[in-house]
Amino acid sequence: MKKILCLALASVLGLAACSKGGVSNFPSYKLKVVQGNELDTQALRHLQAGMSREQVQMLLGTPLLQDAFNAHRWDYIFVITRNGVVRENTSLTLYFDDQGLLQRAEGDALNHMQTEAAAAAAPPADQ
Repeated sequence: MKKILCLALASVLGLAACSKGGVSNFPSYKLKVVQGNELDTQALRHLQAGMSREQVQMLLGTPLLQDAFNAHRWDYIFVITRNGVVRENTSLTLYFDDQGLLQRAEGDALNHMQTEAAAAAAPPADQ
């Protein structure tokens, strides 16, 4: 009787360990998914108004999205997820004029670049 009880208890505990919550605690089961264009901060520093579409494409690569309704807008999006949770999400939107020259850039990738530059310029803290 003890043998059956121990076997039943072991199987119940084994099945409980296979629940979705239990499996997500193991790092080997978490898949890192990278999607989009990873934007280099050095390349973003060289981005400036008046550049042609070809120059921008050589600098940043092909945009992830080219708006079908607005040919003057390019979107660069970069997302990293792990186990369904978004870890990093950056975007950059570029607007071109009728001649194909860059007019302006928007997005949190520019903010990220500025905070990185400010952190690099700050003197190290004394300990």
